[in-house]
Amino acid sequence: MFARGAKTGREFSFIGPDVTVTGNIVTDGRLHVDGTVTGDIRCGSLTQGSSGAVHGNIVAEEAELAGLVDGAVEAGTLTLAASARITGDVLYETVGIAAGAQVEGRFRRRKGPSDHGASAAREEGLRAISPPPSAMAERASGGERPVRQPTRRSAPRRPEPAELFAHSADPTPQIEAAE
Repeated sequence: MFARGAKTGREFSFIGPDVTVTGNIVTDGRLHVDGTVTGDIRCGSLTQGSSGAVHGNIVAEEAELAGLVDGAVEAGTLTLAASARITGDVLYETVGIAAGAQVEGRFRRRKGPSDHGASAAREEGLRAISPPPSAMAERASGGERPVRQPTRRSAPRRPEPAELFAHSADPTPQIEAAE
């Protein structure tokens, strides 16, 4: 189950398809997940098989994902296989995405190894939805006014069936004379 990695000299750990781990996993080595992990993973290199499921955040130098991830993913080099399904934000330096991979979340490119952390992605998202304090102060002081969005017009009212076929008791046509 645990063996020295021949390629990188890092420890190698394997979570098989019948294994469920509840709790966080932290290792500088390589990790292969074919089972289920309910918790966060922080490792040097992560490989996830198509049967693997992670219900938590992932932080790795390298990650090859082919299964389900329900949480944020942060990786220097990220590869998503066609069977990958991610629900959460993705922070990466280099990314490769196979046709068929599914991601429900935002992608943000990491500028370098020091620009990392799920908190950075969350802060970026908060900045995107709320204006900076200086902009709010400028508006309050009567500075630049916000652009008004065009109002949406409603569709014309659809007549009721009774209005479409209404007829008066007098069958003679009503004709008005023009003057």
